[in-house]
Amino acid sequence: MKKIFICVLVGWFLMVSMSPESSYSERHWLVTSNSLLKISGTTNVNTFSCLSVSYSGQDIMTERFHVESQEGNINGKIIMQANGFDCENYIMNRDFKKTISADEYPDIEVSFISLPNNYAIENDQNSISGKGEVEIKLAGVSRKYNLSYIIRKESDGSKILLGNRSFRFSDFGLETPQKFFGMVSVNDEVSVDFSLKLEPLENK
Repeated sequence: MKKIFICVLVGWFLMVSMSPESSYSERHWLVTSNSLLKISGTTNVNTFSCLSVSYSGQDIMTERFHVESQEGNINGKIIMQANGFDCENYIMNRDFKKTISADEYPDIEVSFISLPNNYAIENDQNSISGKGEVEIKLAGVSRKYNLSYIIRKESDGSKILLGNRSFRFSDFGLETPQKFFGMVSVNDEVSVDFSLKLEPLENK
């Protein structure tokens, strides 16, 4: 009876150790306060850029990869304060925050649903590019977009996640502002650029 119990226990252990879940590993990264997100656009007379200036750097990104193939994904969410953007112009600051309903919806959420990666290739190169999926939540409305991105390794063990994506204010049910009795108007399409500095959480 004892031998049967031992055989069953060993068999169970082997099944667990050989299960698909055991072939995966996870790493966790802190998105630091050195990270930046910029929203840029155009009017009928010039261009503008609004840069995040108050990101606290408390969000976590998770990368999960297959131990043998080294193929995996990165996902996570960052939250920016809607009132934490500086357009370097008082009037533009006011109009931009009014456009995105910053007082009513204080957070802008960017969720990285899936950023496929191959860590074997990343280990051999200083940077690697890919295509993934992101979800932006603005003024209480969420929209999903395809995304091109670059992961760059730094000498201190950190990573920089770079990317760009265009969207329209109207995607989120927002109306662009018009100033000076309609003489200057903001175009509907804007571009989001991000540069996220990721530090391994184990070092914290």
